[in-house]
Amino acid sequence: MLKGHLRIQSLGDQITDDLRSSIIHGQLPKGERIIETEVAQRYGVSRGPVRDALQQLTNEGLVVRGRQGCVISGLSQKDVRDMYEVRVCFEELAMTHIANDPGSIDWRGMDEAIQDMRDALQAGDTNRYAQADLNFHHELIVNSQNSRMIAFWSVIKPLFSIMLQVTNAQDVDLTPSFEDHVAILDSLKSGGNADVSTLIDRHLEGSLNRMIRTMPTLQ
Repeated sequence: MLKGHLRIQSLGDQITDDLRSSIIHGQLPKGERIIETEVAQRYGVSRGPVRDALQQLTNEGLVVRGRQGCVISGLSQKDVRDMYEVRVCFEELAMTHIANDPGSIDWRGMDEAIQDMRDALQAGDTNRYAQADLNFHHELIVNSQNSRMIAFWSVIKPLFSIMLQVTNAQDVDLTPSFEDHVAILDSLKSGGNADVSTLIDRHLEGSLNRMIRTMPTLQ
């Protein structure tokens, strides 16, 4: 549920993260109204940070604004499928750029993400694994050097972050996911363009199916 007072630093971002998490976990159900003054009082802040948070959630499609104020719209299965279609397009385009100009690629970010995933897997830390997982895909897209695609990705990345936390927490074994990422990176480095396209498609399809099975708001 919604939490109480937050740190003064980055209030808008903190409120956004908290509301997003509550929506994805189903604690704020579809159709529920959000009243700015009530949220501001609950967090002990002015309406400004709340307004900023609601605007970001509107941009992400989790909230809609109408004459009666803001209403939770949540995510449908179609929404999630659409988001994954976008990811497939983004990541395949990034992969094509990497294959065409491997000398311009900074591999350090993806290497570090793989190591973070390995450490999180060994520690059984699903939240840390989710963050490392997302960092890997972020680095892949950043290496596309396509500024517009990177900007669009930055809008949906926070939403994928909390969605991955939900699904990874339900996975009995994240080893197959880790092995997918290792295979993708190895194929990228070796120039296996066709192979990595197949690997990314399979990996994202598996992630989508797990998400639909495990996210409570999609049932």
